[in-house]
Amino acid sequence: MVSLMNARRITLWLWKRALHGGALERVRVVLVSPQHAGNVGSVCRVATNFDCNELWLVNPQCDFRGVEAQTMAANVTSRSKLEHIRVTDTLPEALKDCSMAVGFTRRSGILRIPDTRLANLCIPPLDSLNLAIVFGREDRGLTNEELMYCTHVCSIPSIQSAGSLNLSHAVAVVLSRLYEQIPHEQAHDPSNYVPIHSTSFKNLPGTASIEAVENLMRRWELVLQACNQATVALGIPNYRMQERMLVHVRRMLLRTGPSLKELGFLHGFLTMVETVASRIQTSQITEKPHPYQADAQSDKRS
Repeated sequence: MVSLMNARRITLWLWKRALHGGALERVRVVLVSPQHAGNVGSVCRVATNFDCNELWLVNPQCDFRGVEAQTMAANVTSRSKLEHIRVTDTLPEALKDCSMAVGFTRRSGILRIPDTRLANLCIPPLDSLNLAIVFGREDRGLTNEELMYCTHVCSIPSIQSAGSLNLSHAVAVVLSRLYEQIPHEQAHDPSNYVPIHSTSFKNLPGTASIEAVENLMRRWELVLQACNQATVALGIPNYRMQERMLVHVRRMLLRTGPSLKELGFLHGFLTMVETVASRIQTSQITEKPHPYQADAQSDKRS
C-alpha cells in the first residue's frame, strides 16, 4: 500500500514537472509541419531529458498524440508533454511572444546563410524574454519564407556527405547546448543521487575531502623521506626541495578537487615508490659499488 502511494506521488510530481517551470522554461521548441508522429514523441522525450516544457507544432501532418508518438515518448513525463503540446496554423503565431527565434537549416542559399553558430547560441539574458528554436519538415526542412520569420539562421555542424540529422537528434543537440549554460540546482548534482559507497560516486570530481588530500600529502612526505634514505645506499644526493614541492602539489590537488578514485591512483603510485625505496634500504649490496658510491668514496679519499 505504501509503495503504491509513493508511486502515485512520484507520478503526480512528474506530471507537474512536465507542465510547469523547468531549467529551460524560457526556451520553446517549434516543429513546423512534422510528418512522423514518432519524431514528435522522440522530441518530447528529448525535451524531458533537458527539462524543456514548451513544445509547439505548426500545422502538424501526423497524429502526434497517437500510438506511435506515445511509444517513442517512452515514459510518463514525456507522454504528458504530448497531451499539452500547443498547436498553431502558422509560424508567426508560434513565435508571437518570443524575443529571438533561431531557424535551423541544412540546405544553403542566398536566404539560408547562417548568421549565428551553434556554439554562440544562448538563452536571452532577461527573464521576460523567450527563445524559440525552430525546426522544419523531415523531408525538406524550413522554407525560405519560414526562415524570414526567424531572427537568426543556424546550421548544426556535421559532415556534408551524411545528410541532415534526424529531427529529434537535431533538437537534442541544440537543447543540450542550451542546457549546459544553466546553473543547475542541487537536484541535478549527480552526488545527490549516486550512492556514496558506489564506484560511480568515487569517480565524481570533488568527492575527495580536504582531509583525504591531507592524508595523501602526509604519506607523500613519508615516501619522500624513504626515498632520500634509499639514496644514501646508492650514493645519490638527497632531494633538497621536497617541502616546496609538497606545498605546490597540495595546492594543485585542493584547487582541482580530485575524485576519490584519483586519490586512490596516487596512493597506488606512492605504494610502488615506497616498495622500491624499502627494498633498496634493506638489500645488502655485495657486488661492486654503484658508480655513484664509487664517486662518493673517491671524493672522501681526496
